[in-house]
Amino acid sequence: MSKRDMVRLREMLLKRRQEVFQWLRQFESDWQALGDRDIELEEEAQKADLTSLFDQLDERGKEGIEEIDLALCRMAVGSYGSCESCEKPMSLKRLEVLPATRLCGKCAREYEEQQKRLPRAREVIACAELPSEYQNLSDEELGLLILEYLRNDGRLDLEELEISCRNGVIYLEGVVPSENEHSILLQILIDVMGFASIIDHLQITELIWEREDRAPGRASFPLSADVDEISDDVFESQEQETPYIFPDRPPPEQK
Repeated sequence: MSKRDMVRLREMLLKRRQEVFQWLRQFESDWQALGDRDIELEEEAQKADLTSLFDQLDERGKEGIEEIDLALCRMAVGSYGSCESCEKPMSLKRLEVLPATRLCGKCAREYEEQQKRLPRAREVIACAELPSEYQNLSDEELGLLILEYLRNDGRLDLEELEISCRNGVIYLEGVVPSENEHSILLQILIDVMGFASIIDHLQITELIWEREDRAPGRASFPLSADVDEISDDVFESQEQETPYIFPDRPPPEQK
């Protein structure tokens, strides 16, 4: 599987994860609105059915999030895309349709016919042991240790990066400015520090001249007139009411 395919599948997983949370929040909001109304006695049975449905859907939503997190964890440590049963690579076509799937098509059919179930995703995530040198640390101490290591390394922009630890699992939240820094971060956590259970929720916001999808020489975002400080070329384009052409490369350093 190519790196481009992996990046695309990761974006799909993150999008689906966000959609599950949005759906649950909407369902809870609708349920609250229903509870605030005066409901006739003959509707009480229907309300009870809705309560049961909510409980089921809430649990299903949690399982969906856990399945996505397991896929993101395996993607971070390099084992994503292999069937959990036969350990053979799954097809890209199957992963595009079911990016969080844990079984290939053949094994999935066998599990369904035999009514077998995989262990819950959260159990798989939590089964990886911490390296021995970290086992006596609390979650807070472990998080501080990781941040200190990354600061000393000096290659990463930590301003929008959030790292937390729960029961030995490392959670990455926030934003990193490039795919390169994302790769460096995972390399440090996995290859250098030895962590095997990492839930990677990071968004990657690449610098404008690093993006492959940007047309050369053309700005990919609207310029705001409310910016306090703008360069001479931007000011000139606004004065002349002409489109601003973004530079193809970073500006030279001022000496």
